[in-house]
Amino acid sequence: MTAAALKPTLTILVAISALQPIALNLLAPATPALTRHFASNYATIQLTLTLFLVSVALTQLLIGPLSDRLGRRPCVNAGIVLFLAGSVLGALAPTTHVLLAARVLEGAGAGATFALSRAIIRDTANRDEAASQIASVTMVMVVAPMLAPWLGGQIETALGWRSIFWFMTIFGACVLALTLTRLPETAPNIGKQSSLLGVFRAFPQLARNRSFVVNVAAGTSASAAFFVFIAATPFIVVETMGRGSDVYGTYFILNALGYMIGNFTMSRLAVRVGTYRMVRYGLVISFIGTGAALALSLSPWWSPLTLFLPLAVNAIGNGLTIPGATAEALSARPELAGSAAGLLGATQLGISAALTVLISWLVTLWPQSMNLLVWLLVASGLVAVGLARRGRGPAA
Repeated sequence: MTAAALKPTLTILVAISALQPIALNLLAPATPALTRHFASNYATIQLTLTLFLVSVALTQLLIGPLSDRLGRRPCVNAGIVLFLAGSVLGALAPTTHVLLAARVLEGAGAGATFALSRAIIRDTANRDEAASQIASVTMVMVVAPMLAPWLGGQIETALGWRSIFWFMTIFGACVLALTLTRLPETAPNIGKQSSLLGVFRAFPQLARNRSFVVNVAAGTSASAAFFVFIAATPFIVVETMGRGSDVYGTYFILNALGYMIGNFTMSRLAVRVGTYRMVRYGLVISFIGTGAALALSLSPWWSPLTLFLPLAVNAIGNGLTIPGATAEALSARPELAGSAAGLLGATQLGISAALTVLISWLVTLWPQSMNLLVWLLVASGLVAVGLARRGRGPAA
C-alpha cells in the first residue's frame, strides 16, 4: 500500500486543524482583561496575537520541508507537544513576557499541525478533490472559531483568563492521544533528499511558479483581511461601542456561519465548477461584503450588527477563496506539497502578523480604519487574480 493510499479520517484532520483557530480565537475576548491584569496597554497585549501569528508563520517555513523529508506523522506529533508546553506556560504566566513566550510556543505547535493537515490532504487527493476536502474539513472545523470567542468570553468571565489556557491544554492532550493512535503516514518521498538543508531548495522553485505565486496572493489577501478583523473588532466592540466581550463573542458567530456557508459551497462545487473559478467568485463576494462594511462604518448606523453582518458576507467569500487558493497553490508542484504548504502558510501569516501590528495602532486612532484596510486587502487579491487570468496557462 502506498503512502497516498493511507487516508486519515475526517476526525483526525479536523482535530489537528482546529488547534490553530482555537488558540487564536479563544483568547481574543480576554484581551481587555489581560490589559487590566498586567497593567499594560492594548497594543502590548495585542502582541499575544501578533507573536502567535509570527510563530505560526516561521514554523510553517520549517515544518513543511522537514515533513517532506521526515514524514508528516512525527512532525504533527512534535507540533502538538509544543502546543501543550505553551498552553501550560500560559496558564502559569506571572508576567507579560512569559505570557508572550507561551503564545510563541502555542503558535509554533499550532502552525505545524495546521500546515501539515493541508499537506496530508494533498498527499491523498488531486487538485480539485483537495479543494473539496480542504473545504469539507474547514466546514466542520469552523465550529472551533465559531464557538471559541463565545466560549473564551464565558470562561474568562466565570473563571478568569488563566482557565482559557488550561482548557487549551486539555484539548491539546486529547488531540495528541488521537494522532498517536490513529494518524497514518502519507508523505510520498520520505528520506529521498540527500541532506536536511536540501529540502529548502524547494522554496526558489515554488517562488518561480506563476500558479503558486498567484494563489498565494489570493489566499493571503483573504487571510490577512480576516486577521485584521480579529485584531481590531474586540477594541471596536468593547471600547468604541461600549459593549461587553460576550457581545463580541456572540456576534462573531455570524462571521463563522458565513465562512461555513462558503466552505460548504466549495466542497460541493469545486470538482464540478473548477477550483480556479471558485477562487475568483469568492474574491468578488468578499469585495462586495467589505465594500458594504466600509460604507456602513462611515454612516450613523454603525453598530455591532452592521459591523458583523456585511463582514459575514466577506466570510462567505473567504470560504470559497482560502480552500481553493490553498489547493491550487499546493497543486503547483504536488511532489513538494509540504514545502508549498509551509511557504504558503508562512507568507499568509507573516503578512497578517505585520498588519495586526498596524491595525492595533490605527484602530485606536480611527476605528473605521479596520474596514478600509480589509476592503483594500480584498481588492488587491481580486486585482492579482484578474491580472493572472489574462495570461493563464500551464504552471511554470
